[in-house]
Amino acid sequence: MNDQRPEIPVLTGDMQREVDRSAITSGLPSSVLMESAGRAAAAWLLEELQPRSAVILAGRGGNGGDALVVARCLAEEGVPIKVFLLHPRSEMSTDAAEMADRLAGVAPESIRPLDLPSEDLDRALRRTGWIVDGLFGSGLTRPLDRRHAALVTRIETSARPIASLDLPSGLPSDTGEVIGPTVHADVTIAMEFLKPAHLLFPARSACGRIAVARVAYPPEILAAVRPVANVLTASGVRRRLPNRLPAGHKGTFGRVVIVAGSLGMSGAAILCARGALRVGAGLVTVACPTAINDILETAVPEAITLPLPDEGGRLTAAALDPLIEAIAPADAVAVGPGLSRHPEVQAVIRRLLPHVSTPLVLDADGLVAFTDHREALGKRPSPLVLTPHPGELGRLIDTPPETIDAGRIEIAQRFAGDHGVTLLLKGRPTVLTTPGAAPLLNPTGNTGLATGGSGDVLTGMIVGLLAGGAAPADAAAAGAYLHGAAADRLATTIAERAITPSDLLAALPETIAEVERCS
Repeated sequence: MNDQRPEIPVLTGDMQREVDRSAITSGLPSSVLMESAGRAAAAWLLEELQPRSAVILAGRGGNGGDALVVARCLAEEGVPIKVFLLHPRSEMSTDAAEMADRLAGVAPESIRPLDLPSEDLDRALRRTGWIVDGLFGSGLTRPLDRRHAALVTRIETSARPIASLDLPSGLPSDTGEVIGPTVHADVTIAMEFLKPAHLLFPARSACGRIAVARVAYPPEILAAVRPVANVLTASGVRRRLPNRLPAGHKGTFGRVVIVAGSLGMSGAAILCARGALRVGAGLVTVACPTAINDILETAVPEAITLPLPDEGGRLTAAALDPLIEAIAPADAVAVGPGLSRHPEVQAVIRRLLPHVSTPLVLDADGLVAFTDHREALGKRPSPLVLTPHPGELGRLIDTPPETIDAGRIEIAQRFAGDHGVTLLLKGRPTVLTTPGAAPLLNPTGNTGLATGGSGDVLTGMIVGLLAGGAAPADAAAAGAYLHGAAADRLATTIAERAITPSDLLAALPETIAEVERCS
């Protein structure tokens, strides 16, 4: 999603229709809105896809009207088109019928009614460069009937690339559900705003690549929008990165203490430390059991190590006092990766929490320590960032992971509000919630992140950004975006299944540089 806004608002279908009504009430004709949306979508298609020909399928409402504007713009640019109307003009909305009339003045021979079965349609679909799907938009709330389902099947079996306007036909806008036969688009062009279906699975899988066409809404209308969530953009992430002063030094760029690792889990501490270093932390100290100290010193020579009292390769209660002393000068602290779930270690984590006066990231075993003690999370003296996956959050609130996934935005928002924390719920999409703010959704990432150690890199990135001066929500948002964007960069040259956490670390410098170049 190439968008220069810091965030892209996410609206339900009803919310977008209310925005349209407000714009029209303010004096902007609905036909002008439709023209703006269609022209913006056509401009994207012409620039990004350069179609050699197109078949446009237009429904009776606003989505069909947008499609007819797209058809006219393509025809004006010399692209051969064929347009099929799902309904006669007499049954179309006033604006959609007007757009059909305008198209008739440009390419009258291209417009034909859609009667199924249609050999004319089948022939056109087989021969076209692109199919533009403008049949059904965000108003759909029930499965398509038999006739329209058969049409979707014809589109799907044509084996031609599909560009859907607003939403792939057959998808409801407000959930991640797939409720019946649905177009599976190669590209979906959303209109100014995103919908939940663009982001939540399994509906997200039907959308393909997602672009956003800017619509000429009055600025005051846009300023009044209160979205259900916002989606991060590269431009917004750049603004969240901490500044790097030209005269800065290692102290200026932040002191990090990472409490991590145990025998057999030294890799978690290593990856976390490298993540913090890759985002620019000035000084990184890894506090670890003595048993793995030599491994850490060899694997991460850029970091300082603090060997702590241990037994069997995991921390003991005697580690608490030196830990309290070590974190005192830190600008940010991370606790948890690979620490162990041994009861003595878990007790050390809980007893350490009140002594951390700087921003703290809890992950992995650091989260497990509060499974039966989550009331303590709201009593800490410093900002707290939690980075659970659905299983870890599920343990905290005694809820199955599948239930967390099904309601990830609402559940994350409620947890953050109840406990006064910044919560980054990992998954697709990763959800960032803070009390009193609209949730942020991260659009980057792929299945290459679904491997052990990936989350340790992310924890290091977040604590490194915190130490550099980013606010907790900004550090979590930027860390998640860059982490996923590194995986996306890698997926252009290697298989997602082959991506490792070390690959992510190697891809971060170019990924960060690309974001820093955003306007």
